[in-house]
Amino acid sequence: MRSRDLIRSTPLRLAFAFALAMVALTSGVFAFVYVATTNAWIAQLQHVFADEVEKAASSDDDRLRRALSLRLTRDFRRVNYVALYDSSGRLVFGNLDHRPDIPVDGKARVVDDFQAAAGAEPEPILLVARARPNGEVIVLGRSLEEVATLRRILAHALSFAILPLAASALALGLFFARRTASRIREIDRAIETIVLGDLRARLPRSGIEELDGVIGSVNLMLDEIERLLGQLASVGDNIAHDLRAPIVNVRAMLEQALATAPKNDPLRAPVQSALRQLDRALTTIAALLRISSIENERRHSAFSQIDLATLCAELQEFFLPLAQAKGVEMTLAAEKPVWRLGDADLMREAIANLIDNALKFTPRGGGVRIEARERDGLALVEVSDNGRGVPAAEAKDIFRRFARAKGGADQPGAGIGLSIAETIARLHRMELIVADNAPGAQFILREKPPAG
Repeated sequence: MRSRDLIRSTPLRLAFAFALAMVALTSGVFAFVYVATTNAWIAQLQHVFADEVEKAASSDDDRLRRALSLRLTRDFRRVNYVALYDSSGRLVFGNLDHRPDIPVDGKARVVDDFQAAAGAEPEPILLVARARPNGEVIVLGRSLEEVATLRRILAHALSFAILPLAASALALGLFFARRTASRIREIDRAIETIVLGDLRARLPRSGIEELDGVIGSVNLMLDEIERLLGQLASVGDNIAHDLRAPIVNVRAMLEQALATAPKNDPLRAPVQSALRQLDRALTTIAALLRISSIENERRHSAFSQIDLATLCAELQEFFLPLAQAKGVEMTLAAEKPVWRLGDADLMREAIANLIDNALKFTPRGGGVRIEARERDGLALVEVSDNGRGVPAAEAKDIFRRFARAKGGADQPGAGIGLSIAETIARLHRMELIVADNAPGAQFILREKPPAG
């Protein structure tokens, strides 16, 4: 599958959605852990500090000072703050220069930017203040820098984990997207093969249970269609074969009778007319059998590389004497090779039918132009004339079997040549269209762009 098509494909969009969902889910988990962990830690500290300040407030002076000193001397990381202020707010003991502006109610509070001493860096801190019976105020505090550090670690971990997580999720989604797209492409190729006429082809299994159920139903439908069309085709072929033998016998008897009849026999003219009608019927039967042969051959033919430019040159050389005898100028424009995979004999027959049709409807003094080239990477074979042209209303009908333009009833033929050419074009993944050449008609064998 081409990269452009993959980028626009639904599986890849689902992969992106999956990656975004994984990132969002992971971010939510990290955020929950981040908030829950830090909040639990702070809540625990608040509970401990409220309990400690309650006990400290009820202690006597000596025990209080020993407890405060012990807290400071054991504080190797310098994260604890203690202070004892007298009733006037003067510091009696501790490492806080000034009394924090917090309620003296024994409840621990978080102060985000607290400056413990002059010149110190502001930091988040947990503080609690409690009054003693003698009017002194005890303040206990603990730096929350560890909590902030934990938050930064979690944030960094999230930022570093998100990218590989998103890349992994996207890679996994891309893998499944490519796998799904590849299977869909296989189904699309099988459908394209079936559309081109190979009704023996079947849709491959996708590995997706729900889709395989639909594929199974489609394959059963194709089995039935193939069976019905096979019966219909065999009926048509049998009728054509059965008709050809008696017509040939009747024609032989009429020719024998005509050969032995006197020249002035009044029945000679009706017999000759009957022979012409029988010849036309035989031509039609042969054309029907040829179309059936082509449609069956599409299943078994071994295609090879053929040069459409060389085929056009060969056919131009073959039809040139006929064009000169009719007084029609025939030109060729096929300077560069146009290599494609196909059946040389069938493609030669298709182009020959187009050239023969152009010569048939081009008047004396007119011109027929044959061209083979590539346009936008697609093969083109064009046969143009300046004859009577094809009315726009009849453009779609002339490729039907036995269809003939209203102005072409005076021309020989069974109206089957363009139908054969169109059948061969479909076999080669091409389309046959007719355009206005102003004046005349332009028949174009155009390669179809690849699907997807």
